[in-house]
Amino acid sequence: MADGKHQIPGVSVARSADALRVTSTTPLRVLGSANIGDDLALTRNIVAMPADSEADEPTTEQQVHNWAIHAGIHEPYVGILTTAAVADCVEVAEATANWTAIVLLFADIAALCSAGTTPPVEAKSGGIDIIILTDASLSMGAMVSAITTATEAKVRALAENSLMTAAGFPATGGASDSVVIACLSKGERIHQAGPTTGLGFTIAKLVHQALLSAVAR
Repeated sequence: MADGKHQIPGVSVARSADALRVTSTTPLRVLGSANIGDDLALTRNIVAMPADSEADEPTTEQQVHNWAIHAGIHEPYVGILTTAAVADCVEVAEATANWTAIVLLFADIAALCSAGTTPPVEAKSGGIDIIILTDASLSMGAMVSAITTATEAKVRALAENSLMTAAGFPATGGASDSVVIACLSKGERIHQAGPTTGLGFTIAKLVHQALLSAVAR
């Protein structure tokens, strides 16, 4: 992990030049937006691969599939195409007596948008992609609220940096943002992960910290 201290037993994060892979020895419950596997309920693998939209042949979902097969993934997985480099992924984590939370964040802020203001025709490639890992036991509702909390923290970090769209509006994110949460379901069931809950507070803090670090780079 980022500080070398906080890890989730059975869950590993590996980086190569062309992809980041989260692997779990037991199935992870997952929820979120992704290019591949966004309708999965369980998976043991999450893959994030940079997509070069300026290349003559932009990275496609098929290329992610090809990479996954070559990497030995022969089961359903969650795949994210990000426009940030693997080396630029920020990883932060925090542990309590009850659970550990890890945030992996890719940020490409070259083409920011303002939700409800930036017209669809102006949307360009680029975005902020967030993967949240935890061994806490979250209900479906808690996973939804955790994603909402992470999004609030993302917007706060953008606002604190006074980041604007090309049209001059306060930025709320990128054109192709994604958030995926994956949990191992350990311990007491958590039914809410809003910003004032213990887990929600930690997730928000980690997302905010990671995005500030990414912007600073």
